Amino acid sequence: MLRGILFQKRGKIFACIFVALIVFLWLSISGINFAQSPSPEEIAKMKSIQIINPHPTFSLKLRLDKERGATYAPGERIKISFQASRDSFVTLYDYDIEGRVKIIFPNQYSPHNFVRAGQTYSVEVLIDPHTRPGTEYIQGFATTRPILIGNKEKNLISKEFMPEVSNNYKAHISTIRRMMVPLPPNIWASSNLLSYTVRPITPLPTYYGRITTTSQPQGAEMYLDNIYQGTTPLNSDRVTAGQHQIKLVMPGYQDWISTIIVTPNQTYMVSAYLVPEISYDGFIAVYCNINGAKIFVNGTYKAATLSSQPKILEELKEKEYEITLIMDGYRTWVEDIWVYSSETTSIYIEMKKLE
Repeated sequence: MLRGILFQKRGKIFACIFVALIVFLWLSISGINFAQSPSPEEIAKMKSIQIINPHPTFSLKLRLDKERGATYAPGERIKISFQASRDSFVTLYDYDIEGRVKIIFPNQYSPHNFVRAGQTYSVEVLIDPHTRPGTEYIQGFATTRPILIGNKEKNLISKEFMPEVSNNYKAHISTIRRMMVPLPPNIWASSNLLSYTVRPITPLPTYYGRITTTSQPQGAEMYLDNIYQGTTPLNSDRVTAGQHQIKLVMPGYQDWISTIIVTPNQTYMVSAYLVPEISYDGFIAVYCNINGAKIFVNGTYKAATLSSQPKILEELKEKEYEITLIMDGYRTWVEDIWVYSSETTSIYIEMKKLE
């Protein structure tokens, strides 16, 4: 009897604990959802930014590199892909947390904004490391003729990546609306509105810092103390305070190396301009006793000989080449020639007639 009562009490206790856990979990989830819901001010901003063509005859679609609702950290790279269903001129605008408007396409790396129908294009940008938490937006427009990019915008784009075109998004939207809305609906299309959240930076332990690395051109491999980290632009978290070596590597460019000192709980900005590699090609000077003999390098036709002066074969890397001379009525001449960097190798050829 006593044991039965004890089991009943234990059952009630476990049931109460289970119900309490369910309620706690529900409240937690509700609190998170509420915290993530946009404020009335944010909803109003979102609605004011989006300009819609009510009867478009073609489309422009934008997509982020993360799923809907994803967040980014200050200093993180973000990739925007876009596709127009018709050959058109595309312009993409970024509306940041401070109310500023920037052009992200066209840009310094893609200065011409004409795109082909059905082809996917992309642009990568780096979120400012000093951006405060909040929501940013991206909207684009496609037009059948260049409308939004004039001489003023071209000048800004040539000087800066993602130039600011307005510090007041409301004034900018009003200007765009006056330009676009009166146009015939068959010559322009507005994109879907992208939004992404910039999350607060989690304070690092006092013995860690951050490194934000950018390069021109983008896409260089970044090595931190000879350990591969990724490609630029790149945000490196939890870097131990102290001295470190940064190396950027990109085909066709000289390696960029620098030593930096990372300060605890601070972001160190690395901005590198990569220098193209200097070509130290070699040359072959072909002297021949006849005019018009065809010169082949590794089986590829390059030029014809001149009896009065040498024929110079340029832009040859340091290695061995098979040189062949062919002329009707003459014996074919073949020989392997070694080319040295920054040097001219002279060959003297006497073509002999067939007997």
